[in-house]
Amino acid sequence: MKKQNRYTIPFSPFIASGLLVLLFLLSPGLLAADQPVIDDPDGMFFRARELAFDEQYEEALELCNQILDEYPEYTDVRILKARILGWQAEFVEANNILREVLQAEPSNEEALFALIDIQMWYGDYEEAIKFLDIALADRPNDPHLLYRKAFALKETGDELAAVVLLNQILDIEPTYTDAKDLLDSIESGRLLNHVGVGYRGHYFLESNDEDIEPWHLFYAEMGRRTRTLGPVIARVNHARRHDMSSFQFEIDAYPTVREGTYFYLNAGYSHDRDLFPITRFGFELFQALPASWEVSGGFRIMNFDGFESNQITKDLLVITGSLSKYYKAYYFSFRPYFTFSSDASDAHSQSYFLTMRRYFTSTDHHLSLIVGRGFSADFDNIVGGEIYDLSGTLIEGLLQYQQKLSTRFLIKAGVGYKLYDEDADTPAPWGSPLFVEGGLMYRF
Repeated sequence: MKKQNRYTIPFSPFIASGLLVLLFLLSPGLLAADQPVIDDPDGMFFRARELAFDEQYEEALELCNQILDEYPEYTDVRILKARILGWQAEFVEANNILREVLQAEPSNEEALFALIDIQMWYGDYEEAIKFLDIALADRPNDPHLLYRKAFALKETGDELAAVVLLNQILDIEPTYTDAKDLLDSIESGRLLNHVGVGYRGHYFLESNDEDIEPWHLFYAEMGRRTRTLGPVIARVNHARRHDMSSFQFEIDAYPTVREGTYFYLNAGYSHDRDLFPITRFGFELFQALPASWEVSGGFRIMNFDGFESNQITKDLLVITGSLSKYYKAYYFSFRPYFTFSSDASDAHSQSYFLTMRRYFTSTDHHLSLIVGRGFSADFDNIVGGEIYDLSGTLIEGLLQYQQKLSTRFLIKAGVGYKLYDEDADTPAPWGSPLFVEGGLMYRF
C-alpha cells in the first residue's frame, strides 16, 4: 500500500457537503458586492441639479461624487460637477474635468458650452474665444454665442471686432438687450472727456426764522480719463448762503497703482474764503479684496482763514474710510467720519453713513439710498466751518437716481431730508431742511 503524506487532508463527502453549505451562505454577499449600491442614478442627478440651482453647492457636489463612484462615465454628472466647481471658483479642476469629457466625446455641446463658461468666469478670454470659434462653426448665427465672443473680444482689448459682432447680433435679433448695452458701453468707454453742471439746494420749510433763505450750491466741471492719473475732474463751485456768495476751485484724480488698488486725490482753493475753506485736501487709498469686497482709508484737511465777513480761523482734520461689498446687482458701503478741530472749544464729531445701491442696465444706471447722521466731508458744504459738528442730527436720508439719456448724455436727480434734534446741545438754528439735487453730463 502507498504511504499517505501526513500533510494531505483527506477529501470526504462530509467535507464536500460543508464546503457547499458555506458557499451557499456566502454567495448572496459576494453577489451583492458586484451590484451597484445606487438604484436610481438619474434621480440623484436631477436632485443634485436642483440643489446646485438653489446654490446648495456642497450638497450637490456630494451627490455628484456618490454617483461618479458607481458610474464614473456618467457624462451629465461630470459636466454638472464641473459647473458646480466653477461656481465655487475651482476653475482648474472644473477645466480638467470638461477637457477629459471633450476628449472622449468631441461633439458634446454641453461640455463645450460649460468649458466656455469656465474660461469666461476664470477671465481667460483668449482661451474662451478658441472654444467659442469651435461652437460657432456649427452655429454661426447663434446670438448668445456671438454675444459671448463679443464680450470676450472687448475684454481682450479688441473693441473694433467686438463692435462688428454686436452689430451682427442686432441684425439677427434687433431686440437683443445685452448686445445693445454692451455696444453702448464700448462706445461710451471710447469717450474720454465729459462736461457737466449740477445743483444742490437746502430748503428750510419748517424753520421758525421767516427770513431764512434757501442755501444754493451750483457747480460746473470738466473731466478726462488719463492713463497716468486715471479720471481727472476740474470743478468750479459757487455757493450762496446768508446773503453771501463764494467760489471754490477743486480738482479730483483717481490714479491706479495696480489692478485693484487706486487712490482718491483732492485739492481745493477759495480766494474769497466766505463759504468755503481757503484750502482743502483729500487723500484715500482703495483696495479691492476677494469675494467682491473693497476697503479704503484716508483723510480730508480743511483750512479756514477769516476774511471780511467770516472771521473764523481754524483747521479741520477728517479721518474717514469705507467698507464696501458688491453683491450681484447691488452695492453696499459703510463710511464713518471722525472730525477734529484745531479750535479747542469745538467738540469732536463722529458721523456715519450707509450707502445702498441697485444697478440696472449698466453701471451708469442705478438707484441709491444714503442714510446716516452727522456731517459728511464729502456730501455737505461747510459754511465757514462753524457748523461742522452736526451732533444734533438724528438722521438724514438721500435718494438718488442716475440714468443715461443716450450714449453721450447722463442725468441724475436726488431728494433728501435732514432731521435735527431740537433738544440737542447745539441744535441747528434754521430747522430741518429738505434738500434736492440734479445734474446733467455730456461725454465726448
